[in-house]
Amino acid sequence: MHGILLVDKPRGWTSHDVVAWVRSRLGLRSVGHGGTLDPAAEGLLLILVGVATRLAQYAIDADKSYIAHIVLGVSTTTDDLEGEPRESQPVVSPPSRAAIAEVLERFRGTIQQVPPAYSAIKVAGTAAYRRIRRGDRVALEPRTVTVHRLELLHYDYPDLVVAIDCGKGFYVRALARDLGDALGTGGYLHGLVRTRIGRFHLNQAWTSTDLERTLGPETWPLLAQHPDALVQELPPLVLPNAQLTAWYHGAPVRCSVTASEGSLARAYAADGDWIGLARYDALRKHWRPELVHRARG
Repeated sequence: MHGILLVDKPRGWTSHDVVAWVRSRLGLRSVGHGGTLDPAAEGLLLILVGVATRLAQYAIDADKSYIAHIVLGVSTTTDDLEGEPRESQPVVSPPSRAAIAEVLERFRGTIQQVPPAYSAIKVAGTAAYRRIRRGDRVALEPRTVTVHRLELLHYDYPDLVVAIDCGKGFYVRALARDLGDALGTGGYLHGLVRTRIGRFHLNQAWTSTDLERTLGPETWPLLAQHPDALVQELPPLVLPNAQLTAWYHGAPVRCSVTASEGSLARAYAADGDWIGLARYDALRKHWRPELVHRARG
């Protein structure tokens, strides 16, 4: 059993909760996800089954879209709803909509962002949030992240709603914190919905109610997308039947298609079955198996 299940994760569930539930429904161990969504967040979560788990990095690296509800006027220890409020000065005059728009401009494009201290980023081999919980002081280094779109959808102080399209590694909690700091009000992330991961959209996802009624081994082909949907941006490569035995044994194969050194392609047999990923060796003029999937048998 292989494929991608698009799930509309409800608030309160961890990503691992969803994985464990799908494992129990399918009776499989080979189940993972394509990028964590915090328990307080909701929206699109990609559940990966079988060979799709080996393609998880493509989902993790994909651009993502969110709708974020930020509350100004207070900061929290975790930069979201789960943390304790920090001491703050009262806001005498709430920022205007024009001031909000001006500050938002600073967070568009390629920027430096300090991740939230309460995060899973490893510090000397231990997650930052674990270090904080045991009393350590944690200072994370800024990271380069990209924001393709940051649009103000609603503002009625203290509530602010924005739409975000961003690259990998972007923390919406950190945006809420930094936006509040820039406005001089403080701020935290009150609610978050993930609406897109790469080419996958929330309106394609199954709700937990849908899956409670229908998910099982016999319905899997009707509910899941094919694993190669994760790598549709790669060019296709059709291998001659004469090369398939070598391919399935992990040996390099030759065909009439060439590419630049190191290029990746999604490989197919002549009958249309997806059989994995191939990387081109320009010096030797052959394709090396990067991932081998035996579609049948």
